[in-house]
Amino acid sequence: MRVLIVDDERSIRETLREILEEEGFEVFTEEIGTKVLERLSELEPDILILDLFLPGTSGMEVLKTLHEEGLTQKIAVIIVSGHGTVETSVKAMKLGAFDFIEKPIKYDKLLSVIESARSFLSGQRLDSRALSEFLELPLKKAREEFEKLYILEVLKKFNGDLKKAAAFMEIDISNLYRKINKYGLNHH
Repeated sequence: MRVLIVDDERSIRETLREILEEEGFEVFTEEIGTKVLERLSELEPDILILDLFLPGTSGMEVLKTLHEEGLTQKIAVIIVSGHGTVETSVKAMKLGAFDFIEKPIKYDKLLSVIESARSFLSGQRLDSRALSEFLELPLKKAREEFEKLYILEVLKKFNGDLKKAAAFMEIDISNLYRKINKYGLNHH
């Protein structure tokens, strides 16, 4: 798998390159936001690790362009930032980011997210077979089953953080907690 790391801090780029190459990834780096789209078409990476604060074009602007062009469906974009807020994280996820990691980066966390991205890219999505299973259910039951799966995936995306998950789903945290209990989901 190919990974493009975009960060203006050389030490972060080189450390991530070293770690990911040891894990068997083909790794490329870039430091300037304005060159990201060009590098993406040139390299065709599977995963993009993107810093939010870059010289030229910001990481959020790059993510927005990728989302508008439908590329976030093909490339797993992992946002990294030392200045992340819940709002920034939610905005990034709504623009198609696969995950959001705060700096300083915990490398075991990054490798876990990359492994999830690898599974996602390998086709672990709601496919037509799964959809046909929903079509066998009455509407109310299908809605409940979908809601349960949706909540599980959002919780997984935010590593069990109820506050971030609720903000992303645009529901009150107490409502999310009620749904978790209703479906007997483990949110830890």
